[in-house]
Amino acid sequence: MLALVTMETLLRARCFWRLASPGSMTVLHKDYRTVPPQNFSNYESMKQEFKLEIPEYFNFAKDVLDQWTNMEKAGKRLSNPAFWWINGNGEEVRWSFEELGSLSRKFANILTEACSLQRGDRVIVILPKIPEWWLANVACLRTG
Repeated sequence: MLALVTMETLLRARCFWRLASPGSMTVLHKDYRTVPPQNFSNYESMKQEFKLEIPEYFNFAKDVLDQWTNMEKAGKRLSNPAFWWINGNGEEVRWSFEELGSLSRKFANILTEACSLQRGDRVIVILPKIPEWWLANVACLRTG
């Protein structure tokens, strides 16, 4: 459900109209909507009806990645890589949502236990363009 709400929000902006046209991107799941909302031509009504829903507490790793893992396990979402990285030599790393979740939980545990990282602490990650950079960022998001 979160993915559909996000796509609908993006389609409200003119610069994202190409996302709504068939063939402009790969369809990753069967529920993807390719038709813009009916009131798309009336900006004023769209502006008046728009309400951004912001949850009080949101954690991308827990609320999105873990939810997509559970949906894949239940067969409610097609199994796609959560992370797919290819270097200049053609070597690739693919992590499923379950793998990314597990690895980021392990990394987050190291940060909170061995490094005493607490919610709200600031972190800078300086690494080359490697998969571990992404993993470190997801782990930091997971810790809050």
